[in-house]
Amino acid sequence: MSFLQQEFCDRPAHPPIGGAPVSLAEATAASPTGQPQQWCTIGPGIWELFLNGIATSDNKAVLQWYEPNTTSVDPHAIITHTYIKEVYFVQGGLADVTIGRGWGLGSYAYRLPGMKHGPYKASPEG
Repeated sequence: MSFLQQEFCDRPAHPPIGGAPVSLAEATAASPTGQPQQWCTIGPGIWELFLNGIATSDNKAVLQWYEPNTTSVDPHAIITHTYIKEVYFVQGGLADVTIGRGWGLGSYAYRLPGMKHGPYKASPEG
């Protein structure tokens, strides 16, 4: 798999709160690389900016942004993955509803394949 060199010094601006949804297909359609180059919606009030890897696979690097007070797709659904997931918070925070614990600015989390987590609720800052 080839990776693209992509760098930025400032955090990319997130979409406006309540912005019109943008599908992965829409974000990819206008891209000369065949990879999305704008924020996509992955659930109501949840956005993802593709950074590198393969956008349609689990092998990718992304930024996610939850609009303020957004709860992940199903507020009762436990989440698991078949891949390792690493999370670093650069703004606001999330609370894991199931375990009753939250993380904020500067926090780091590591999830092994199959580890149960979520659902999440975003902080008032997003």
